Amino acid sequence: MTIPSRELKRRARCVLEGKYFFAANTACSLMLYSFFSALILQYTGLGTSEKPAAIVFYYILWAIMSLLGSLLEVGLIRYVYLLSQRKESVMPVLFYAFRKQPDTFILVYAFRYLLALVWFIPAALELRKLPVNLEPLALIKALFPVCLLVLIGILPALTVSLPYGLACYVLLDQPYITAREALGTSRRLMKGNYLRLFRLWISFLPFLLLIAGTSGVALLWVKPYFHTTMSQFYMEVSRQKLPEEPQISIVV
Repeated sequence: MTIPSRELKRRARCVLEGKYFFAANTACSLMLYSFFSALILQYTGLGTSEKPAAIVFYYILWAIMSLLGSLLEVGLIRYVYLLSQRKESVMPVLFYAFRKQPDTFILVYAFRYLLALVWFIPAALELRKLPVNLEPLALIKALFPVCLLVLIGILPALTVSLPYGLACYVLLDQPYITAREALGTSRRLMKGNYLRLFRLWISFLPFLLLIAGTSGVALLWVKPYFHTTMSQFYMEVSRQKLPEEPQISIVV
């Protein structure tokens, strides 16, 4: 019998009860990294350059910083995953992925990003057409087609990402396998579970409004909550014991 998304989310909240201080601090570190990375990229001015070489270099820097951010996020994912297994004495280690085959994690995330981001290329191209220094009302009007293209791209991006949504958790359990093996294991685990994971992801979309309404502050709560729920989902589909029963330990 499969566990509904509502129950997985309830269990995630129980796991995080009393542990949000460390989870939120780790999420805060990730937010600060993202903020300063974006600030540095903006400061270079490469993104607004008219030279094709500068624009290409800008996107290369953006890809590198995004992948490094993903490696840092593995530390948060590992922390809440261990909490889900009732390893309550564990502390968040932000640089965990840098010590455990970082190249494998990078390949996994790079593959997932390419699959998803390709659907947002039309929105990115439309965004580049916008004139600089538009008036607020004119900017809102000009951004409408961009937002529409983003909304159109969300569904296929989520769909193609589904088979590989558990690859990071597979690597946490088996840190010495290859990226191809991790992606393949995730694909096998996801057979028959695509619709369940899709519904679980969709259930978190309303939190985007909360994040936007709090200028990103709510992300300190939403990010650990999402990753803990995903940990619960992975533990079920991989046939590991859930928190109420004896645990199968992972390599730490």
